[in-house]
Amino acid sequence: MSDETEELSEHESNAAVWQNGKDIGHLASSASNMTQVRKDIIKFALGFEIKDIRTYAGYKGDLLVEIMATDLTVLKTIKGWADNLGMDTVLKENPMTMIHELFCITPDEDVYGLIEPQ
Repeated sequence: MSDETEELSEHESNAAVWQNGKDIGHLASSASNMTQVRKDIIKFALGFEIKDIRTYAGYKGDLLVEIMATDLTVLKTIKGWADNLGMDTVLKENPMTMIHELFCITPDEDVYGLIEPQ
């Protein structure tokens, strides 16, 4: 009987988050749409020989597109395109694994970033 009670209380606590019957596109985690500039850099990068690409939010509230490739020239070309789109970029070379990373960063105006220490 206690297992049923625990299941019921767990279900009730999740009810506020999941709202039974609500479309996934209307959940709070799905509220943000990808900006056009991030879509543009992803489309551009897919035209090259890349190893991997992913997008995620950084800890400061920035939105990142991470592109990995073995050819550093490819990443430098994509970096130039990202710079022209107004994105902040960081190129991380890794001579040990020969898999280099390019981070294309855009601020998310819906998220408050951390205050930098002075």
